[in-house]
Amino acid sequence: MTEAYFEPLGTDDGWEVFRATPHTVSAWGPDLQHGSPPSAVLTRAMDRLERAKSTRIARVTVDLLGPVPLGEVRTRARIVRPGRRIQLLEAELEAGGRIVARASAWRMAVGDTAEVEQSADRPRELPEVDHDSGFFDRWTSGYIDSLEIRGAQDGVVWARPTLPLVSGEEMTPAERVMSVADIANGVGAVLEPDEWRFLNTDLVTHLHRRPVGEWIGVTADASIGPDGVGATSGTLYDEAGAIGHTLQALLVERV
Repeated sequence: MTEAYFEPLGTDDGWEVFRATPHTVSAWGPDLQHGSPPSAVLTRAMDRLERAKSTRIARVTVDLLGPVPLGEVRTRARIVRPGRRIQLLEAELEAGGRIVARASAWRMAVGDTAEVEQSADRPRELPEVDHDSGFFDRWTSGYIDSLEIRGAQDGVVWARPTLPLVSGEEMTPAERVMSVADIANGVGAVLEPDEWRFLNTDLVTHLHRRPVGEWIGVTADASIGPDGVGATSGTLYDEAGAIGHTLQALLVERV
């Protein structure tokens, strides 16, 4: 098995073609991908689209249109709104002849605002050992097993992928954070996964700061409505402090 989430298979009529490996497998089913690998490979398609050092991705929205299978998948991306300071990007993920996920991203010009840098979220410390990530011991999959995880005593779950997103490539900062951000749904879970399914249909990630380093910290809280719909909101960290926030819509149903 390729030691990466995706193995590159070349290009085909404007699409980049990959093989999604078993390392992408979701806890919800052995033939489905976890939300993080599709989110990351869609971000990759946008992040590497005519990228300039003077810009970076500030927000990514991923809509999961259905189950994302293993095996051959393909991505393509385009600039919807070109501009020197602000660009809107879009990407699609296809599998089996259908679009299974879509993403959009705002990419913005970078400048020097260090003198006014601030965050409403206090920094969190990466622990040297795992204090409590027991939830992921009870709820495992090919994807979750690919992560090195440390639970912190202040409720943060820290994770870093042990595999590259695409075989033979280094992840960009945006790809790295999106390869982890979707675990907020698990981190913030308030229901037992052997009794309830709480599937997120999307992932919205805002990054007010470019992540530094390999570790991404996640805190999250879930709210469950009375009619089968819920939402999870999360905060993302690197070792220097908060880097952004996530939102996810949930479909909640009994197993």
